Amino acid sequence: MNRQQTIKTVLYQTIHRSKKSVEQIADEMGISASYLYRAGLPVDESGVKFPVEHLTPLVKATKNPAILEHLASLNGYILVKVPKYRDSKRDEIDMVDEYQEATTKALRSLKEFFNNPDMNTYQNVDAALKEVMSRSASAQRYVDKRMSGQIEMEL
Repeated sequence: MNRQQTIKTVLYQTIHRSKKSVEQIADEMGISASYLYRAGLPVDESGVKFPVEHLTPLVKATKNPAILEHLASLNGYILVKVPKYRDSKRDEIDMVDEYQEATTKALRSLKEFFNNPDMNTYQNVDAALKEVMSRSASAQRYVDKRMSGQIEMEL
């Protein structure tokens, strides 16, 4: 995520560069298309504010979390979508293997970036590290569910 971009720029890209039209997005969000169009314009072109209450409906309508990722990044956080966890013994082995593979790939990418810090190696390491975080979140969710299931059985 480019921290140099403004929130309005990311909002513009989310609204006006979506596969859906502004009218479709507005309809799904339950707001007027005119308002959404103006709210997504750069600051110098529109005085319309975009309330925080509209962020979740916007992300759901566009299926684009870029604005949330940008806000998280500006505040020193990382946004990671938590994938669904798996629910069988065989899948546990696969989950461990996939986690190990993602971690190994991230380490290789990190080493390549340190040896040759350019935009290509940056993008590769960024994607690989995000994949590890996503797999970590998924594993955490699975472990939590598994533990709560064990606790319920013991009672």
